[in-house]
Amino acid sequence: MTPGIIGVFPARARPAAVPADAEAVWPDIPLWTVGQWHAGEFRTARHNDTAVIVLGQCLANDDELARAAAEFVRIEHLTTWPGSYTVVVAKPDKLVAAVDLAGQYPLYHRPTEGGVVLSSLLSRVNAVAGARDVPHLPSLAAQIYFPHVPQLAHGRSALAGVDQTGGGETLRIGLDGTLRTSAAVIATPEPSLPLETAAGELREALDLAIRLRVEAGARVTSDFSGGLDSTSLAFLAARHTPLHVFTYHHPNAPAGDLVHARRFASLDSRLWHEVVTGDGGTLTYQRLADPGDVPDAASTAYARTRLRLDRVAASGSEIHLTGEGADALLVPAPAYLADLARRGSRRMLAQHVLRSGRHRRVSPASVLCRSVRTAGTSLAGALTGLAARVERGEHHTASWLDAISWCPGPGVESTWMTTATRGDLAGLCRDAAARRGSVPDGFGIADLIALDEVRTAGAFHRQLIDTARAHGVWSHAPFLDHAVIRACTRASAFQRADPEGLKPLLRLAMADLVPPEVLRRREKGNYIREDIQGLAANVSSLAKLIATSRVAEAGLVEPSAVIDSLHRAAAGGPPLFPALNRLLGVESWLRGLEEFR
Repeated sequence: MTPGIIGVFPARARPAAVPADAEAVWPDIPLWTVGQWHAGEFRTARHNDTAVIVLGQCLANDDELARAAAEFVRIEHLTTWPGSYTVVVAKPDKLVAAVDLAGQYPLYHRPTEGGVVLSSLLSRVNAVAGARDVPHLPSLAAQIYFPHVPQLAHGRSALAGVDQTGGGETLRIGLDGTLRTSAAVIATPEPSLPLETAAGELREALDLAIRLRVEAGARVTSDFSGGLDSTSLAFLAARHTPLHVFTYHHPNAPAGDLVHARRFASLDSRLWHEVVTGDGGTLTYQRLADPGDVPDAASTAYARTRLRLDRVAASGSEIHLTGEGADALLVPAPAYLADLARRGSRRMLAQHVLRSGRHRRVSPASVLCRSVRTAGTSLAGALTGLAARVERGEHHTASWLDAISWCPGPGVESTWMTTATRGDLAGLCRDAAARRGSVPDGFGIADLIALDEVRTAGAFHRQLIDTARAHGVWSHAPFLDHAVIRACTRASAFQRADPEGLKPLLRLAMADLVPPEVLRRREKGNYIREDIQGLAANVSSLAKLIATSRVAEAGLVEPSAVIDSLHRAAAGGPPLFPALNRLLGVESWLRGLEEFR
């Protein structure tokens, strides 16, 4: 069972019910904990009437936590320790909390009589507040169709009446029960910052992140895909301890990583390399993972994930490193080209347009036209335009050019929408357009997209943490540590860009720490073959599931349109895997909600 905290504030607000499995953190404060945590995942400190709770991968020592409780002034002072964690401070007159920058440990809340119910678990809030669990259909529709338009969620969760404080946000509850949230500025991009400066900060942050995890005394292992991200983490860790590393490979659907991983592993005798081999039983869409606390798009690859974690656990691993989050931080969205057009950086724009067109086999004129058009559009204008397109029911196959925008629209999945869903989504778009202050000063389009993608990576990794928990393994993603995120986002997105995807910031940061041969790899492994084979093998069972699905009953999709897309994709038509995975994640969650009731 996923562990979490539950609380009410102020203290006079009484919960409708306290879960039978809950344990009080302190006798005089209405905060409880449920479930089994990893050692060090849930930590507390107390000084007189100041109580501090830290959730997640906080690498500060006990003395630092105790000093924070004794000297507490501002919550922001407690967000600078190494690691990725959410911190909650309770005092008699207020409760303040800061969610980790990537949103791996979000907080959910809803008003109750006399105050607020607060929990790190969505599934626990309504029971404590005395309310029923009712899915919020517009939020679920936004998750399925517009995952890259975070403005539509605006603090809403998947349950009606329950709001969410997410990555990088701060929550404050006063003595009168009033709740306010505010967004933290992770790091304002500095367009004139030398890339070498940001690389130095990234180098220091990553090295510290790895060293402190190794020095904590747990047995550490690592992914080792042969790509730049996890492979760099493994070489950093091997500087401090011999390391067992793992590469997943499906011989009938190769991703192209194995030959690189084997060659790179041979470069350091401290690396013990193990290949985890998939088979027909590990293809995508064999079965969905059991529903978790929130919808999980990765549930479709459960068999593959379970196999990997079984092997990691068999090695005796306690902490397992993964490269999740690196792409979000190190590969800017194509919208950075629009940022260059906005800045009037003509020479750099021309160079990147030509290189991007050549690399993507797209007309440079088309790339330039899309970049200039997006540069002349505001976020509000883009959201208003998106609302109109949704209402008109426009359909098209998504392309790379679509990503040069504020709000990439849906691809083939746009044909799945019901009339009601179109109305809900258009309404969310217009509501978001009407709100002010969505774009912090100094941020470009691609800078904002990077923050959203970091939070998407955080949500994905949160699910992996919970999946790995059943295997006795604690998954860690050092790229999602606060200091690493801040180091990467200090440089503007266009400074981190390379049309061939070479991650220049990480290559600079890892020079002399990672073998040059690793840093020279230009391509990235592609696991889509497993999705293609898995869909072809399971298209009939998926069609039956969709025909009687909860998403269809709720009016989120037109089932016949989804089934038609499934058969077209299985026959080699337009790919639909990310959208299908999101849809099935919501379906699994809705079924779990029904069973819970």
